[in-house]
Amino acid sequence: MSVSFLPPPETVGAILIWHQGALGDLLLAGPALAAVRKRYPQARITALGQPERWALLVPELSLAAVWDSGEAQWASLYSEAEPPPVLRERLAAFQLALVFGPRPQGVLLQNLARAGIPRVHWIPSFSEGGREPVAEMQARHLAGLGLEYEPQIFSLGWAAKADSGWVDGEGPWLAVAPGSGNPKKNWPLSHFYEAARALAWEQRMGVIWLAGPAEAAILPYVEGLAAAQGQVVAAGQSLGQVAAILSRCRLYLGNDAGLTHLAAAAGAGQVVAIFGPTDSRVWGPRGENVTIMQGTCELAPCAEGREISCPEPRCLEGLTPAMVVDAAGAKLAESSSS
Repeated sequence: MSVSFLPPPETVGAILIWHQGALGDLLLAGPALAAVRKRYPQARITALGQPERWALLVPELSLAAVWDSGEAQWASLYSEAEPPPVLRERLAAFQLALVFGPRPQGVLLQNLARAGIPRVHWIPSFSEGGREPVAEMQARHLAGLGLEYEPQIFSLGWAAKADSGWVDGEGPWLAVAPGSGNPKKNWPLSHFYEAARALAWEQRMGVIWLAGPAEAAILPYVEGLAAAQGQVVAAGQSLGQVAAILSRCRLYLGNDAGLTHLAAAAGAGQVVAIFGPTDSRVWGPRGENVTIMQGTCELAPCAEGREISCPEPRCLEGLTPAMVVDAAGAKLAESSSS
């Protein structure tokens, strides 16, 4: 496996980018992915990972194809055995592979090289236990490979042109996403309800609750809360549909979760991101429309990397609905006057 600089653009006709991370991780890597595309404007880029997540990035990165890393054939690349002929044939077309992950997996990188890809490089998807923002960390790593750039805000400009199927012709809208991949990162549902009710009244907004797999356990409660206030629940929508919805919302309110990153990238008017035990400096979405609300506990953020050891998120309990409503109202007033 080569550890040299990235090859010059004229020598690269096809690139494989391997990223199996969660939605938030993939969007955090957006600035790095955009920098790679800019360096190799003529190359065919194939993405390997979770297809629905990668589909969001197809227009912005001009991806040639998206392959599903959940297919059984890719498991052989984690074995010490020689890659099977079918994979060697499939991978032989690439001159460069970039593998995003929390740590370098030597066997995987070696097998990609053994399959015939001349240059294979690992890019860290996050800093374990560190405090460096993901975009800056990846820019520093790529600079060590000869690709220097300033991380730019990554946006999904296509979302505003897509058919949301929900909010066109109505609004303004407040989108609320009360879940995440870890219950310890979730602001209390009662707080979301109080904040949404107050903002809807004060700002004259309709409320649309977003519910996906992460919200499955609380969906009945969300539906009950929404029904009591004449609000809307958008459950089980595709990520593309959710991106289109978010692009039309005046305000978004959510936890440290993938949908919060999607709201920032899709162009929601204002994004209020609620962080408790995790470090918003590392994991927070980027953008001028983003306001971070960090939990009030003096120990927060206390997570080590992604490990949250505190038994209960007191930092989130102490962040009151009134605090969030005031901050959101101030940002909306500021954006209206500018």
